[in-house]
Amino acid sequence: MKRIVCALLVGLVSAPVTAQELPRSVSEAYLAYEVALEQRDFTAASAAAETAFAEARTAALDDSLQLTLGLNALAMAPARGRGSGLVSIVEAVSVLAIDAGEPETARDAYLQGLAAAGVAENGVAFSALQDGMIDALLAHGLLGDTDQPRLFEVQYPISFPEPFSETLRSELEVERAAQLTRATDPVLIANLTLLLRRDAMLRENRDAALAMTDEATRVIDPSTVEGRLALAALVEGLPQLTDILTSDGSTLPDALAPRAPETRRAICAYLASRPVPIGPWREVRVPLQAPQRGRLHAVASVNFDVRDGAFWAIRPSPDTLPPRDSHLLQAIQANLSATGFHTDCVGNPVSRAGRFRVAYTGMASGRRGSATRFSFRLLQSIRPVDGSDGNPDRNE
Repeated sequence: MKRIVCALLVGLVSAPVTAQELPRSVSEAYLAYEVALEQRDFTAASAAAETAFAEARTAALDDSLQLTLGLNALAMAPARGRGSGLVSIVEAVSVLAIDAGEPETARDAYLQGLAAAGVAENGVAFSALQDGMIDALLAHGLLGDTDQPRLFEVQYPISFPEPFSETLRSELEVERAAQLTRATDPVLIANLTLLLRRDAMLRENRDAALAMTDEATRVIDPSTVEGRLALAALVEGLPQLTDILTSDGSTLPDALAPRAPETRRAICAYLASRPVPIGPWREVRVPLQAPQRGRLHAVASVNFDVRDGAFWAIRPSPDTLPPRDSHLLQAIQANLSATGFHTDCVGNPVSRAGRFRVAYTGMASGRRGSATRFSFRLLQSIRPVDGSDGNPDRNE
């Protein structure tokens, strides 16, 4: 990648006067990236690579150069940390790749973004990108055999099983307090809150988990794109906020009453937009027929209805790869049939439509006698139905 970018830069610099000139801001940022890379300062290299990409976009340089610099920024993204920006890089690179007639590159941008979010403990970006990954698989085809292991390695970044040490908790609390005071990076605030909130729940400290959520929602501006992503992750992140609120046996209305107005608005908007599963929400069981037939990778997106708090039906014409994968659809229906759903903010059972997305990929993980054992990694989510208010009676 470094040689490709260098070649493009040299090509532009040595081009005739009538060709597009390369702004100093782009060349300086890329040179800073090279210096940081040589010094093995990967955090600085990541920041410089992103700056080069951003400056190229601001200057409206040639799309092929923008795409190359964007891919370079994505390649360095695992070192970028928990702050804002990753989602916008992935989405911009994906659009550039589609416009260039490179759908596989667009799909790979989402895969790189998910992997970077996992490494960087960026739960906000992971939540925002997983649906794009599934949609890219549906639109541009399943990953090849060499890329499926990359998806297999992707995991939700804030899923540690044990509480933090006192030292690590104290360090994160100090960093979070500073970010709350500055209130300039909503994604970083949300990610630090998600980390400490999960730690609090592992220590069975529900009150602390809810108090820090209130602190975060008070300072995050919902009018910005990054602010909306941050608030969505605070509601949806594991454990999801609805489950924390009701973990002591309270009803949602009672649990919401003492919360900050900003928290109440965020959770009520969430509950009004889709059916929200009661956790822990189990993963779809991969159909046994898939590995038996040598297929370890599939994806599906279906619309479904919930009525009076219970799963009602999957709507016709789901999108699946392989096409018409009836076994996967049966597994989705079994999952939704066994899922309970939270009430709305005033305690009424929900009657609402949602979009269920799932993708899985597997790898052989051992043998038992003559049988091969497989392990699978899944991405799954429930989101609003595109262009609807989520009410099944209004969208039939």
